[in-house]
Amino acid sequence: MKLHQLRALAAVSETGSMQEASRLLHVTQPALSKAIKELEASVGAALFVRTNKGVQLTPYGQRLVGHARLISENVRRARQDLEDMKGTVVSEITVAVTPVTALLRPAGACITAFRRDFPSAQLRVQEMRPAQMLEHLREGTIDFALTSQSLATAHGLDCAQACHVPTLIAGRKDHPLRKTRSLGALLEAEWLVLDPLSDTGTPFHQLFVINGMTLPSRVVECTSMTLALEMCRQSDLLVLLSEESRRSRYLVETMDFIDVDETMPDRTIALVSRDRHTLTWAAARLHDALLDALRQEFPTAD
Repeated sequence: MKLHQLRALAAVSETGSMQEASRLLHVTQPALSKAIKELEASVGAALFVRTNKGVQLTPYGQRLVGHARLISENVRRARQDLEDMKGTVVSEITVAVTPVTALLRPAGACITAFRRDFPSAQLRVQEMRPAQMLEHLREGTIDFALTSQSLATAHGLDCAQACHVPTLIAGRKDHPLRKTRSLGALLEAEWLVLDPLSDTGTPFHQLFVINGMTLPSRVVECTSMTLALEMCRQSDLLVLLSEESRRSRYLVETMDFIDVDETMPDRTIALVSRDRHTLTWAAARLHDALLDALRQEFPTAD
């Protein structure tokens, strides 16, 4: 397998068309077809089938295209890493954050400082849910993720635990249950969760499990933080936020925080990558700066 063949495979998969793929790669269709045929010969299997809707991957093609994207990304990052070592940092760095970690004050401060120190670097910060992060980490399309949920244990990823942040219950200003001190009294309330209700590793599940309670029966799922906060503002929905929410002027002005007597679960904040030792020089610098800043802001008690 050769790099140009793997790039051809990825391009045809992305576009679903030999013609569009050739335009994307700036090669002729005969050259593209030759690369695909040579790749199929080297692996001993058909990678595409032609249909009336275009070109589709076979099961072998579907399996190989993930590796092809990852290899191409690794080669691109290797070249950028060497260029960074020569002096001017020009890397493309993509970092994923969850809605919870996006509110962490050290995150914004570190990213701002990085942009000031390396103005030529191309930095992308994308908000994702944990399941999206996992997919992008596997494909190598993000350098690392700053997450409030564990992605590493079951998936062989490189996880650097940064800190723990307390969880809060929140509702709109003047919520009728704002003075409640019993979690049991909130079981009949309407709740909103930002992650799939089927995910048992979320703070929502942990909150009720560690206190020996069943989950509330009326729960709305919404993966958009912006929409979730607006829904809470206009109704009596309750939502779990992080302690950092108390530092947000908008949230303090629009939400009441309900302090119950029961145990509240902490959120584990971690930086997750496929392998932190293979990050580019610039990405590793940002990764380590975030890790150090979070550990200083939220020191773990001995």
